[in-house]
Amino acid sequence: MTKPKGKTPSLLVQSTGIPIAEILTRKSACTRCKEDILSGKRCFRIPKTVSGFTTRKPYCLTCFRQILDKTKADIAELESEFNREQK
Repeated sequence: MTKPKGKTPSLLVQSTGIPIAEILTRKSACTRCKEDILSGKRCFRIPKTVSGFTTRKPYCLTCFRQILDKTKADIAELESEFNREQK
């Protein structure tokens, strides 16, 4: 697997909707690591708006797990900050 470039994104920042799981009908490259996702394999498509249009780019399971973990960490940080403000 090729090492993804840049920071791991969070769904809180880039998403304009709910990611969907999908079985690919044709080979596609992961948006993040550029590895091939073969036809018949599962991937996740994350919606993103660019220039007024929403696209759903495919992410392999490994990259999606990293994105999901980053999102959980971001939410935990926000919860911690919120709870500090409540005291």
